[in-house]
Amino acid sequence: MKATRILLTAVSAAAVLGISNAAIAKSPAEFYDGKTLTIYVGVSPGGIYGTMAQLLSRHMAKHMIGKPTIIVKHLRGAGGTKAVNYVYNVAPQDGSVAIAPNAGIDKRMVLKLTKAKYDPSKFQWLGGWGEATNTMVLRKDAGVHSIAQAKKKQAIVGAIGRSNNTYMLPSLLNNALGTKFKIVTGYRGGSPIRKAIETGELHGWAGGWLGWTLRKADWIRDGKISVLVQMGSSKHPDLPNVPLLSDLAQNADQREIFEFIQTGVSDRAFAAAPRVPKDRAAALGKAYWATLHDKEFLSKAKSRSFHITPIPGPKIQKFVNAMMKMSPEKIKKARKLLGLTGKRKRGGKKKK
Repeated sequence: MKATRILLTAVSAAAVLGISNAAIAKSPAEFYDGKTLTIYVGVSPGGIYGTMAQLLSRHMAKHMIGKPTIIVKHLRGAGGTKAVNYVYNVAPQDGSVAIAPNAGIDKRMVLKLTKAKYDPSKFQWLGGWGEATNTMVLRKDAGVHSIAQAKKKQAIVGAIGRSNNTYMLPSLLNNALGTKFKIVTGYRGGSPIRKAIETGELHGWAGGWLGWTLRKADWIRDGKISVLVQMGSSKHPDLPNVPLLSDLAQNADQREIFEFIQTGVSDRAFAAAPRVPKDRAAALGKAYWATLHDKEFLSKAKSRSFHITPIPGPKIQKFVNAMMKMSPEKIKKARKLLGLTGKRKRGGKKKK
C-alpha cells in the first residue's frame, strides 16, 4: 500500500508538473486566446491613473495577440503601494496581470519612505504614456513670481504629507536655495488644495501641471498664476520659459540630486511583474506601444486633455535601474534636502 501511495503521489506530481509546463509552453497567442488581462491601478476610479487605464482597456485589446478581454481593477491604499505589492508578490505571474503604478513607487523605495516588499528594478517596465510635470505655482497676487523673489518674501503653500511631492518640492527649495515657503500640511488631495488657493487660504502649491490644465484652464488663460519652477527631464511644451529644478542647482553635486528628484519618466508607466514569461511581457509591451500610437486612442486621449508622449520601456528600465544603485551618501543628502530627516516642522494648521 505504501508503494502504491508513493507511485500515485509521483504520478499526481508529474501530472501537475505537466500541466504547469504545458501552460508555460503556450505561445503568447495561445495563452491570451480567450483570457482576461487585468490591469491594476493603485487609486480610486475617476483620477488621471484610473481614467487612463480605462482608456487603455478599451483600445489595447485590438492590438493584443490572442485578443483577450481587458479589465481594470482598483486596489487603492498606501499611496499606490498596496497595488504594487499585490502584483509583485501575490498576483499570478503568467502574463494575465499588469499594472499602471502610481508615480514615485521607485523613488519612495530609494528615499526609504516605505517598507514595501518589492524591488522596482525587477519589474518589467513596458513603456509609459508620458512624463508627469510637477510645478510650483502661486497666485499672481501673492507677489512672488520667481524663485529669487521667493527668497525674499514668504508664500504659503499647501501640502498633502511629508512623503508627497507637494511637501518635498517646497521643502527642497527652502533647504537648498533659501526660499521662504511656509508649508501647511494635512490637505487630502489636489482638489482641496486648489479650492484653498481659490479662496485665498493658500498662495499656491507644488502639484501636477496637468491638474491645472484640466481643472483651472481659465486661470492659466487669464494669467492668474505664476509658475516658478518645473520638474521633469525636459521642459513641458506649455512652459518653455519656466526653469527646470536642475537649472537652479548651485553645484554639480546638487544638480545630480535635483535631476534624480525631478525626472519622472517612470511616473506614468505600464509594467509586468518580474516572473512573467519574457515572451508574454514582450507581447504586452508591443500591444501597449501600438495603443499609444493608435489614432482612435489618441483622439480620445486628446478629448480628455491627456498629452501622449510615448516613452519606451528600455528607457524607463534604465532610469529605474540607475536610481536603485544610488549611493547611500547621495540618498542621505537627498533626504536632508527634502526635509525627510529630523523632527517634523509644521508649517501651519492642518486642514480638517
